[in-house]
Parts: sequence; C-alpha cells; structure tokens
Amino acid sequence: MKILIVASFFPYPPHFGGAFDVLERIKGIKSLGHDIDLVCTCKEFPEEKNVVFLKQFINELIIVPRKNKIINLFSAKPLQVISRKSLKKVALKKNYDYAILEAESVGIILENKYLKASQIVVRVHNNESDYFFQLAKSTKKYIEKLYYYLEGIKYKKYSKAIFEKADRLWFISNEEIKNCHILFRNKSIYLPASVNEVFVKQELSNKTVLFIGALFMPNNLEAIMWYLQNVHFLITEKNYKLIIAGSTGDKEPIIFEDIFKKYSNVEVLLNRSDLSSYYSQSTIFINPMLHGAGVKIKSINAIQNGLILISSKIGAEGTGLVKNEMYLEADLPEDFINAILKTFTMNIDTRQKMVDNAQDFLTQNNYLSVLKKEIQDEN
Repeated sequence: MKILIVASFFPYPPHFGGAFDVLERIKGIKSLGHDIDLVCTCKEFPEEKNVVFLKQFINELIIVPRKNKIINLFSAKPLQVISRKSLKKVALKKNYDYAILEAESVGIILENKYLKASQIVVRVHNNESDYFFQLAKSTKKYIEKLYYYLEGIKYKKYSKAIFEKADRLWFISNEEIKNCHILFRNKSIYLPASVNEVFVKQELSNKTVLFIGALFMPNNLEAIMWYLQNVHFLITEKNYKLIIAGSTGDKEPIIFEDIFKKYSNVEVLLNRSDLSSYYSQSTIFINPMLHGAGVKIKSINAIQNGLILISSKIGAEGTGLVKNEMYLEADLPEDFINAILKTFTMNIDTRQKMVDNAQDFLTQNNYLSVLKKEIQDEN
C-alpha cells in the first residue's frame, strides 16, 4: 500500500504523547511492508540528524511551514488549523491508498486539489473541543484562557466537518467512541496507542519517583506543580527523590529551572532526547493530571518502561487499565501520599506483579493487529 501520513508536527524526537503515537505507528506501518510518505507542519526545520533518523521508515518527507498571524484569531476555523493552511497548496504527486490525518488540525489538506487517496482516515487523538476547554481550565493566564476557550468552540464545528469527510476514524480512546456523535460510530474503530518496543523490566528497588511531560503544555505544568505543592513536601521517607523530565518547546529552559529550583529532593532534566536512563533510575511514575482529554501516552510509556503507575483518574482515562491490579489510582493529596508509601512498603515481587499485569494487558491489546486488519481488509 502507498500511505500518506499528514501530521501537525515533526514526530522525532517524540517529546510528547502525540509524537510518540505517530512515530511508533509509522514504524508499525513500515514493519507491515507498506510505503510511507510524511507531510508535517513545522515552525522551524528539524535538525538534520532527526530527519536522517526518520527517513529509515519513510520514503518522502515534505516539510510545510506553519505560520501564525494575529488576524487568524478571528477566523471561524481554529487557529491550529489556519496556521497550517499551507497544506492546501502542497504539490502531492502520487496516488495513495490511504491518507492518514493525524488529528483535525491538519484537516485543511482535504482542500488540496492534489490530494488523491482512496481512503481518508483521521486519527482521533483527543476530543479536540474538550481538550482545549480543559487547557483553558489549566492555565492561570486570562489571555491563554480566552484563546483556548475560543479554540474549543471552533473545534466543535470543525471536527464534525472533518469527521464527515473521513472514511474511517481511528480513536485512541474507546471511551471517546462512545461519546462521539452517533452518525460517526459506524466508521469508528478503537486503535490503541502505538507501542512497538519490547517491554522493560526494572529493578524497582529504590524510592525515586518520576514525572515526564511536555512542560510547555499548561495541563502538564499544572499537574506537576499541584504534586509539588500538595504532595512532594509531605513525603519524608529517607532516600525519596523526584525526577522531573520534559521538553520546554519554544520556551526558554531557564523559565522552568527557576520554577522548580526552590523545591528540595528534585532533579530537573530538560529537553533530553533519551529518557531510558531516567526510567531505570526510578520505581514509581506519577501522572497527577487534573485536566485533559484522550489517552495520556505518558501513562502507557511508564508501564512499557517497567514502572509502577500512580495516576489520577484523568491520567489513566481511556487506557483500559484496571486500578489496584495494574496501577494505583490517586486524586487527592492523601491518595498520592498513601499510594506512594504503599509502594515503598511492597516487596519487590508484589511491585513486579503489578507491572506485569499492566504490561500483559498492553500486549493483549496491541494496536498492530488492529492496524493490520484495517489496512489490508479495506482494499
């Protein structure tokens, strides 16, 4: 099959959940023997070493500039869409069996006269409207609240229009299929988060807690600040330490260094390309998300990398994981404290059993078997 993937970002390094899902699915499609071209929108051209890495899996890479203008805020379409309007003019020279749109933000490519594809697929990463409403709740800056709220309103109409044009909808969350409009359910399937790598076994013998997230996103920053202000200082166990790792996006790293430096027993690691060593240094992964939509890939990654997950309901939603068997659920500060202390007092075998249960679940619900059926059965 000839497959075109259209993404709103360059997916390597995978500094946030959406990039991880796109990158791993590209690897999966390649492993099934299909040819992939990738169109992605970027504010800046990616580093050459990252382009070289990605070209292992794709035939052609087309980088499309993304541009924001103040006047675009007044458009009826979301700014996330209008800033990518150059997708309308990309000269696509091939006929594709599938065009996979990575979320509605790249939906404007459907207005491109050069796009020729037998099947149009939309990967539904989130309920975009709800996602932006949740971001509005996460930030304390009024101008950002207004922007996110307006995007949420615009996405209600725009997402529906794109879903109507699509032949298939690949939802990352089974829960969001249930909540989508009844008109779209007959062309919707649950395609779990893309996980290809071998599951890791860790020693789970220390008292180090890890948080990884895109710190430039207000809901991730809100989550870790909530933990620092409500939980962290109350964990008095000897040798307890918190590692905070994440990307800063367009923001200067010093901003986040200044935010976190006043907290003790905290190690901050910013914009690191390889996070494997930080998983191996840890026993617990926390996901104290207060606001969000869709599946939080960070929770899936934590389990894949062999850590015990302690997560809020929002942090674990859509994963299908069973609390107390596969992860520990915590929403209030005392819930997090009790869950962390409970983990510290577990023996190693009990810790490993919880991780094994979660990893077995992800193995049994792997995306690749679903993807293989979707691609090969449709034509």
